[in-house]
Amino acid sequence: MDGAFITLYRLIYESHLQPKACLNAEESSVMRKVRLTAVVLVLGLLILAPQVFSKGKETDPVGAMPGGPAFFKSSTIRSPHYQNCTHRYNNMFLTVSNFGIIGAMMESYIDCETGMGAPSCEFPAGTQLDYLYATGLWVGAIVGSDTLVSAGWNGWSHPTMEMWPCAGPECGLGKRSNRLSDPNYSDSAKSDLEYVAVYTDTLIDATWTGTDWGGIAHQPLNIEVTQTSYSWSVAYAQDFILIDYRLKNIGNQKLNKVYIGLYVDGDVSHVARDRGSWTDDVCGFRKTVPSKVGSNYEDTINLAWIADNDGDPNPDNRIFDHKSVCGLTGVRVMRTPKQLTHVSFNWWTSHVNPSLDWGPMLEASRRNYGTGGLGTPEGDRNKYYMMSNGEQDYDQIFAVEDYTADGWYPPNQGVGAQIAQGGDTRYLLSVGPFDVVPGETLPMTIAYVGGERFHKNPNDFRENIVESYKPDEFYSRLDFSDVGTNAVWASWVYDNPGIDTDGDGYAGPYWEIEDTLPNGEIEIRKEYYAGDGVPDFRAVEAPPPPVLRVSTAIEQVTLRFNGLVSETSIDPFTKLRDFEGYRVYMGRHKRADKLALLESRDRLDFTRFYWDPDDSNWAIADKMPLTLDSLRKCYNSDFDPLEYGCPSDCNCPPGGTGYIDDGITYCFEPVGWNESIRGWGDGASDCITSEIRKRFADEIADGKVTSDLDSTIAENWTKDIDPLTGDSVLYHKYYEYEFVIDSLLPSVPWYFSVTAFDFGDLVNGLDPLESSPLANIIEVWSINDANEVLKKRLKVVAYPNPYIGDGRYFATGYEDPERTGFVDHERRMHFLNLPPHCTIKIFTLNGDLVRVLVHPGASSDTESKIHWNMRSTNNEIVASGIYIFAVESELGNQIGKIVIIL
Repeated sequence: MDGAFITLYRLIYESHLQPKACLNAEESSVMRKVRLTAVVLVLGLLILAPQVFSKGKETDPVGAMPGGPAFFKSSTIRSPHYQNCTHRYNNMFLTVSNFGIIGAMMESYIDCETGMGAPSCEFPAGTQLDYLYATGLWVGAIVGSDTLVSAGWNGWSHPTMEMWPCAGPECGLGKRSNRLSDPNYSDSAKSDLEYVAVYTDTLIDATWTGTDWGGIAHQPLNIEVTQTSYSWSVAYAQDFILIDYRLKNIGNQKLNKVYIGLYVDGDVSHVARDRGSWTDDVCGFRKTVPSKVGSNYEDTINLAWIADNDGDPNPDNRIFDHKSVCGLTGVRVMRTPKQLTHVSFNWWTSHVNPSLDWGPMLEASRRNYGTGGLGTPEGDRNKYYMMSNGEQDYDQIFAVEDYTADGWYPPNQGVGAQIAQGGDTRYLLSVGPFDVVPGETLPMTIAYVGGERFHKNPNDFRENIVESYKPDEFYSRLDFSDVGTNAVWASWVYDNPGIDTDGDGYAGPYWEIEDTLPNGEIEIRKEYYAGDGVPDFRAVEAPPPPVLRVSTAIEQVTLRFNGLVSETSIDPFTKLRDFEGYRVYMGRHKRADKLALLESRDRLDFTRFYWDPDDSNWAIADKMPLTLDSLRKCYNSDFDPLEYGCPSDCNCPPGGTGYIDDGITYCFEPVGWNESIRGWGDGASDCITSEIRKRFADEIADGKVTSDLDSTIAENWTKDIDPLTGDSVLYHKYYEYEFVIDSLLPSVPWYFSVTAFDFGDLVNGLDPLESSPLANIIEVWSINDANEVLKKRLKVVAYPNPYIGDGRYFATGYEDPERTGFVDHERRMHFLNLPPHCTIKIFTLNGDLVRVLVHPGASSDTESKIHWNMRSTNNEIVASGIYIFAVESELGNQIGKIVIIL
């Protein structure tokens, strides 16, 4: 069986998966499908026929790492537990794996979440525009006298897959999220969605790894890779995914001159428009893009990119449609191990015709690959040469240009002309060299970035490359602005600019920008364009939500919270206090999609625009909104900015609708709903009534309480209980709020939360962000709390009384609210108005003890009630009848009667 399987494997890969050139379009499409079928067939056989290679679990020690455990290499083979999972939380659906591959080979792999074919890199999400066939992780090193490369994937005539996870279910991809609403929430998560994979290159069975060019078997470096991929759903981080690799030497030999590379095969096309999509890709390397700060600054992005040559306009009318791939994707290296020596960018077009299997090569280091071509690097030594050559190839569309004066070996004109028009293009982005001793780990982080509107005119390519070769003209018409913006944001999320993460006093490099304000004053500000070099993996966040305190009475809940932290927090990117307001949510279930918005209150403020005559447009005048108070102090006491409003795009002409001050024309737009909280100190808000109110509004209005945080001013502080610790703490009165909800059913739990939101980033056009409503959600019962019980010495009551078995308690959510299905164990009779400590004994009319309930008084929102599931001490459901309950507490004893009808 083993020999037959390996023979079949070789038959598939060495016969059917030959290079694809010298075929017409129809034959090329068929060949591509054969390639996919072969991969699916092999992986299918690995799944359906595990007995072929499942022989046992024994291992043989082959050495030990200094200071570490013995290194084991399997002498027998079990099926690796490989998986593919797709990031679907933002605008890029990117599939990752736990075997050294990014992408899904045109939906050849199954998504672990949906059970359907996984997209490789669908961008924008939901469009079926795919920008990736697959990406393979390559690691090369010199070990002793051997030059070795372990490739997660090498997809040409002798495809290899040399990195695999272990065999058990625990070896699959781990999922986690920093969203409290996510079932995979984890305190260690830094993004909305993360997948964690661990795999090694130690498997040597050719059934799994294949054989390289010349039939050479895989020889491992003995490395372990921990791969973590991060995605965020906020608007500015929608178009990229960060992938962090940690490569550990788990062998007992030093790895010398290690290079790490990513091999990318794009095959850019719409999934339903396969017109030789893998034969017309172009790629290149973009070093900088114009910076948004202006002043002729450039942002460094160092992006290796790949795209369709012309965007695939509709062949019938030569216009872009929903199947046109007008964007591009690329890889940017965020972090490299130690001090970076080389970043190499090499591209080539793989082709069965050796003259067309070609890529740029410096004459001084030109290498004979021994394959007849100068493109595809077959074998470990050729792969290592390409990873370590230090080249940064010129962009593909310039393949006809003569760069011999710069040291490049040229193709002949015919070859160059064909390659410049696109091909089955691949590129390798690699970094190194690094020496790695046994037990040492190397980190590398990359961003997989997308950009839209790269091609703007469907005829640009045909007119400037095909019909008349003018690559500079064509290149000038390509638009890198969107991918450039996304690449910059990727670097900022990876390493927040202006944030001193390690506390050493350095917050990153910056420009000093000179701004002329609308009033003519000159402002010098620091514009940080990079971080401090220490990873953050943190996106812009909403202001932190407040901690909720609660008091209850029958059918009433009062929420209290202190907004000091929320309102004074500083945004790590804009460096502004960007708090805008609060929202109150309520629901019957602890799920974000089941919560209803009760109230939203924000500052009474406005964005101010001024007319820029040089640009003939409106420009934002201020980095943050201006309150009504501040505008009236600036202009006049009766000033109403709504009288000088403009459309949301502010494309109105100057004069007429604008407010002219000192020769400058302004217009104003409200920020948010401008539903202000009474007592916020914004002038016109006193006439606005709100359920959210400042608890000490009168003292604030009289000037007795100020926003001063000086702890020596006693009038500014009030004492209350910290619900998280139970300790008595001081709260600043100026930031104290209260919200009262009446007419609530006391017989069911309610969930409440208060979120904080900001005003966004006015300069960069980022939408406002709101904290998760699940971040501080609490369960509340609208019953008398313990303080009220003690104060009024209330009698204990039971409900529902009588308890009726067919009373639709389950249907209304009173019983089994989480829908566990164990209805008989979720029956509920509640005892209310309990003192902090008491014991409830339940008897039959004959005096037999049925159950004892001990009430400990755990917390303020539950210490005045307890529920009984109507089961006896022996866990048997009680019978219908009349029962007596007796309450023993510090308030004395009480006897009551309950009726159960089942």
